[in-house]
Amino acid sequence: MDLRLAAYFFVILNPFSQVLFLWGLMTSMSWREFAGIYARASLLSFGVYALFALTGDMLFREVFQVRVDAFRIFGGLIVFIISLRYFTQGGGSAQFFQGKATELATSISIPFMVGPATIWVSMEIGRTLAAPMDVLLIGAVLTVNFVIMTVAQLFLSRMKRNTESLVGAYFTILMRTNALFIGAIGIEMILAGLAGVGAISRPK
Repeated sequence: MDLRLAAYFFVILNPFSQVLFLWGLMTSMSWREFAGIYARASLLSFGVYALFALTGDMLFREVFQVRVDAFRIFGGLIVFIISLRYFTQGGGSAQFFQGKATELATSISIPFMVGPATIWVSMEIGRTLAAPMDVLLIGAVLTVNFVIMTVAQLFLSRMKRNTESLVGAYFTILMRTNALFIGAIGIEMILAGLAGVGAISRPK
């Protein structure tokens, strides 16, 4: 297992921002209900990540007819803008989740888990590691993320109201700190895309 790639992937998943966005959902459900929905979301996300890890550049070239470098540049720009918002404005709780468990799982998976940066890192994992190690690494990171989210839900559901604001403040600090790394990853995606199209020289 490549611990560097695993840490990279985990930082981009950013469970701290997920907690803030899903706060209302986590506090309104039992642990069993939330764990079931989040497990479905994790499986949906795993399918997407595994697909890009195994197919990589070929999927972009043959199916989407898009250069990977173009995806890196545009995806990096989106990631940078999102991280800037995280850092300056905070996350904010998403209160709009309604519907069946499968619909909720899709709403959590996209856009809170699946995005340009996680897809890009999935492709990097696929380039670096041979199958099935690439898929196993992705599964391991998602499992750690799942454990953190379900433990956080268990904690939040038992938390007294007068401590909610304090705990929320701590998660906001963690999210904004993590946003610095995510922003740097966004810039790295842009630079990698520009280097791929020859706009800048690659570092030696």
